[in-house]
Amino acid sequence: MPPTPEPGPDAVAARLRAALAGLDLTVDAVSVARDDADVPSYPDGPRPSSVVALEGGRHSGRGEHVGWTAADHARFAAAAPDAVPRGRSRLGEWPAALAALPRYDRAALEAAAIDLALRQHAVGLLALAGAAPRAIRYVVSFARVADPAAEARAQGAVELKVDADPAWDEAVLRRLAAAGRVAVVDWKGGGDHAAHLRAHACFPDALVEDPAPEGRPWPASLEARLAVDAALERATDLDALPLRFVAANLKPARMGGVLELLEAASRCAAHGMTIYLGGMFEVAVGRRQLHALAAALCPDGPNDVAPIARAGAAAARPPRLPVGDAPGFGA
Repeated sequence: MPPTPEPGPDAVAARLRAALAGLDLTVDAVSVARDDADVPSYPDGPRPSSVVALEGGRHSGRGEHVGWTAADHARFAAAAPDAVPRGRSRLGEWPAALAALPRYDRAALEAAAIDLALRQHAVGLLALAGAAPRAIRYVVSFARVADPAAEARAQGAVELKVDADPAWDEAVLRRLAAAGRVAVVDWKGGGDHAAHLRAHACFPDALVEDPAPEGRPWPASLEARLAVDAALERATDLDALPLRFVAANLKPARMGGVLELLEAASRCAAHGMTIYLGGMFEVAVGRRQLHALAAALCPDGPNDVAPIARAGAAAARPPRLPVGDAPGFGA
């Protein structure tokens, strides 16, 4: 008999969301610790960072807050203890309980609750999803620079996600193409028709993320590579997209949590879209949780979840990122 095909990411996402929502957990205590990270790739000094810990039944679950300012983290530390449901609850009740909070707060608290619930039930995220641990494909992203070819060489032999500059001429793009493997070209909502075509000619197999719609009309080959990122803040945003996209970059922090991301992943198949995951500059437990999610949903996608090196240390750059499945979320 032929082997049974593996379920698609939409089926895995739906199964994982239902399984997570049904888990119960007990929370006895809440704490938030600041751990600002000195990372050379962060543009504005140390990356503000904090981790919330939920304690219950001799277990601890953690989630990372990705707010961009020290004020964001101070406000979260003050608000988190009163926002968390205490005692026994189900994970499926948490989105409604946290609905009034800012999305980064919701995402951090929900991730900690998932981690705690999985630990209390002695199960890993992949096992709960019915997915085997797989090393994940990833890309290294870098912001718009004057010499992207030099930046690509500095990153080593890895796949890349580059923030495109409409001013780059064909010579710049050709040098970039020779320097490294570009998997995603991110326009950040910008670029004109000519710029889009120049880049697509040099990177015909790369996803074209968030080009300015005013750049149309595009050739069919470019339209077959369109990916959406910034517009996706909730699952229902997939139903109101102005263009037909073939791929979606899903980010749990931007969507307010893992459960909303899983709902979005389930909907993507109905829209004929593949998925890949992205981060919001997580530098602590949140990055390992991104790896676990990518392993469950899209291990072969151009996941923008590369390890981030702190000052004085080199980032590991294996061909693929290994992901284990000890009890917990990103353990």
